[in-house]
Amino acid sequence: MNITIVALGSSGDAYPALALGLGLKKAGCRVCLAANPVFEADVLKRGIDFFPIRTMLRQSLAGTPNSIYPSKSMDPLRFFRLKKKHIAPILESIVTDIRHACQDADLILYNMLGLPAHHFAKQTGIKAFPICLQPLGRTNVFPSPVIPSNIHVPKMLNAASYRVVEKCMALFLNNSDQLRGKASFQEFFQEVYSENIPVFHGFSSCVLPKPSDWSDTMHITGYWFLDPPRDWVPPKDLQTFLSQGPAPVCVGFGSMNDPDVKIIIKKVVQGLLQAGHRVVLLTGWSKETYSEPACRDLYVAKSIPHPWLFPRVSAVVHHGGAGTTGAALRAGIPSIIIPFFFDQRFWADRLERLEAGPPRLSKKALTPQTMAYWIDKVLHDKIIHERLNQLSFALNTENGVENAVNILLKSRP
Repeated sequence: MNITIVALGSSGDAYPALALGLGLKKAGCRVCLAANPVFEADVLKRGIDFFPIRTMLRQSLAGTPNSIYPSKSMDPLRFFRLKKKHIAPILESIVTDIRHACQDADLILYNMLGLPAHHFAKQTGIKAFPICLQPLGRTNVFPSPVIPSNIHVPKMLNAASYRVVEKCMALFLNNSDQLRGKASFQEFFQEVYSENIPVFHGFSSCVLPKPSDWSDTMHITGYWFLDPPRDWVPPKDLQTFLSQGPAPVCVGFGSMNDPDVKIIIKKVVQGLLQAGHRVVLLTGWSKETYSEPACRDLYVAKSIPHPWLFPRVSAVVHHGGAGTTGAALRAGIPSIIIPFFFDQRFWADRLERLEAGPPRLSKKALTPQTMAYWIDKVLHDKIIHERLNQLSFALNTENGVENAVNILLKSRP
């Protein structure tokens, strides 16, 4: 069976999809991952076919007038309300590439940014299932994870908040001439609920239990972790740094290119160093780099695989992406989350409710002193560490990829 996985977004979107693809390949399927071209080498190295989605929203929109960057990046609903003149050319390129990526598939899997794949599946009669790293299904238990947290949603309106997001997504996709007016988009979410389309959520029920009002076809499989290739070797200078003192704190904000990132990194690193902690800083996709003078207690790299690095650090300061949050939980280390966008506040608040982490920190209120305070607090909080030990054991004993593959193959055409 030929399976195309459409995974638009950053590494936090592409790598879990790649992990799922590897599981499907192991089960005998031929898999093609359609994603940002920056991931092509990593994907091909793993023996998975690749189709590039050439134009990505985040890079293209960063320079547009009234873009979601910088001042409004906290508001995901504004992202879906971007003016047609800014979004239409970008969408047309993305939609065309998704169409070509899916044309030979027997089954299509797609994340929410890859939702146009659903339309092509409807046109051609190919089965297609959503794959999500955040809760998709309407529920009365909690509001949509992409509703800005400064908007208070009364519990009675939790399910309605999902309808707001769904409507915004449909209006967003109608900016494409290839998609405008397609009933399938207006009906997509209703079909998910009324026709019991399987939906696969790549996080753990230990972290977010399945809501009681979800259908049986809403699956929470466990995280889709991607371990480093067997031949991956950590840089020698990193190994030396780790061996020369106590476990450092990792700092990284993934693909966030908000202009505030440089300021935030400076405050975080200063606070940690002033409190006597060593630091591993991962610059990620950010165009900003750490420009302070060299320091023997600071190691800077663009990226290091989280499954290798996290068991070797004492804590992680990050943006709260689903993948980074899951990797830290798997390693049993505390997260200090400074959220930027979309579902990041949701995961920060979830860890706090689980007593597995501190309250999320505000970008605006962050200072080196507050950073120093919170790192010492989480490193010495017995309740947080007991809870993290429990969650780490649970995540290391479940296999989200295997669970998802087993369910998928039972649902295949």
